[in-house]
Amino acid sequence: MVRTDYIPIGETNQLQRLRKYYVDYFGHLRQVLAPQDHLIVGRRGTGKTTLLYRALIECIESWSDNVTVAKPKSLGIYLDLSKCQPLVDKVGGDFEDFEHVFASELVEALKTELNRTWPSLNGEPGLFDKIFYAAETKQKEDTKQAIQKLASVISSGVLRTVDAGGMQKLKSATEQSSESRAAVGISFSSGKGSANGEVSDVAKFGAKLETESGVTTGYRLTIQDVLRSLGEIRKAAGISHIVLLIDEFSALNLDLQLRFTSLARKVLGNHEGVFLKICAITDNYSLGSSIILQRDLFELPLDLDAYVEHHGSLGAAMEGLKELASSIVKTRLKAFGLDESISLFEDEDSAFEDLSKSSMGVPRTLGIVVKEAWNRAVIQNRSKIKKADVDYGVKYASKAYLKQFLGACGVAIPQFNLDIWDGLLQRAVKERVKSESGGASHFLALPEHESKLKWLHMFFLIHLIESGRTTKKEKESRNLYAFDFGVCIENNIKYDTDKNLVRQQRFAYDDCLQPFDHLFQRNKEPEFKCPNCQTIYRESELLIGGKIMLNFCPKDKTDLVPQLTNMQGITNFTEEEIKIVGAIRSAKQEDRLLARRIADDVGCYVQKVSKFAERLEKDEMISRMKQEEEGKLIYFGNEKVG
Repeated sequence: MVRTDYIPIGETNQLQRLRKYYVDYFGHLRQVLAPQDHLIVGRRGTGKTTLLYRALIECIESWSDNVTVAKPKSLGIYLDLSKCQPLVDKVGGDFEDFEHVFASELVEALKTELNRTWPSLNGEPGLFDKIFYAAETKQKEDTKQAIQKLASVISSGVLRTVDAGGMQKLKSATEQSSESRAAVGISFSSGKGSANGEVSDVAKFGAKLETESGVTTGYRLTIQDVLRSLGEIRKAAGISHIVLLIDEFSALNLDLQLRFTSLARKVLGNHEGVFLKICAITDNYSLGSSIILQRDLFELPLDLDAYVEHHGSLGAAMEGLKELASSIVKTRLKAFGLDESISLFEDEDSAFEDLSKSSMGVPRTLGIVVKEAWNRAVIQNRSKIKKADVDYGVKYASKAYLKQFLGACGVAIPQFNLDIWDGLLQRAVKERVKSESGGASHFLALPEHESKLKWLHMFFLIHLIESGRTTKKEKESRNLYAFDFGVCIENNIKYDTDKNLVRQQRFAYDDCLQPFDHLFQRNKEPEFKCPNCQTIYRESELLIGGKIMLNFCPKDKTDLVPQLTNMQGITNFTEEEIKIVGAIRSAKQEDRLLARRIADDVGCYVQKVSKFAERLEKDEMISRMKQEEEGKLIYFGNEKVG
């Protein structure tokens, strides 16, 4: 099952095929294409990029005679923030430069989309510069003519529906600049003076007015410049509205996220007919104080708990997930030419039930499981997938996620997360013995413990099913979680969704999580522990005269060790980078782990893996080695770390 983010954004024919096999189970596409601002939230692999791609091709189709979900003449602009290296390079720079770079990348994305959809625009060099850099050139009449020219091509030009030209490279807008140069030379000889001058305009990006005296004035493109131009283009070309599809918001670090939200605030509620759709990963984004959800941005959740809430009950949700898994697989196979009458599985009903439990609403996990199951069947010269093949695929995906988690602990995420995981799993194994059926696949926890389970949820070791559940004995509202299906298989835990079982008081695991409360207290006074006598001291207890602090235990003179909070001592990696770190550090040299395998398991680009791994190797966190026979790099953990 080909990952959507492997489809080049310029390959219109592949996007057309995506339009055929995309399963819009809950009608999210209509919401994304609506004239409203949205924040699309879901764990990695829940289909956020696919949804944006699907919206983009729907916008392209809205200019044809085909019936579409999008309003006629909608314009979609797609921008992947993880590929905007100039944005990353602006960490620590001033805000105006950051805004200029983002606005420039946005203009370049627009140019790429319009040139791809209306090829005749390629024969109009300088057209976009006249439109978007009018504030610099001051040539208002030329700008109006350029907008009319562009509108004419969009309104009556030939629409490209099939792209036979192959992959188009997205070129960074910061590689161009719009420069007006004025050079003046003055010389004196024998009491006489002479002057000569030269003026030239060069169509580049990011203008400079430069004189030989060294005085420089810079022109920065702003979001308002872009919005104003987009509004004029929309009116002139009869575009219904413009949708900005912003992907991989969580690929930015916290500082860049806060900067970006300040820019996004300028787009929200504009009067130019431009609407913002931002994709972010659950629990891995920050909107700061400038944007308020359900007021400025409407949240569109793609996670499992949203599925359960939609269906109204756990049992109905599991049936819905089974139907979703079946639809995704069958629709994809049909789009790629497989006869509908031919089943891929020996026992179709059992297969889709297991696939739904394994994927739990995460299409990427579904793809990994089916891929590995099919590979096993092919190796054994079978044309159909057996239950044993599905079990193999389920356990492969589960182990891949667990390895990422184990490899990340202590380096990319706090080490105590491993203790939390071990405690929960051991408790489940104990409860399994108490049940006649062996069912212990679900557990309940108070909402106050949600932050403790963040990393387990992110690595798909557990899944949040729904909020507001109660046990049979207590009326306190708790969150219901399920252990990963592959983990259940490995530990002989029966996957049981019977509501009378999962609501039993013994499955309230708050006592497993309470010992970690001190690590999640906010504004807590720093504490230090004696590794010898295990005494814990508050910082105020170690101060002498309010100024000098003891760094050893007053009882036995042993050096004290700081008590880490939930995030102290951990490198500032993004969610994507954390998983890459975990995948590599959990591998051994003999595993011969390749960048493509890491990218597939994590759900990122191969280029991201190779580039980020260079940095990790320099920091001696991982190791790389080139294979002699294939000439490819293999990745594995560094024994010096952890």
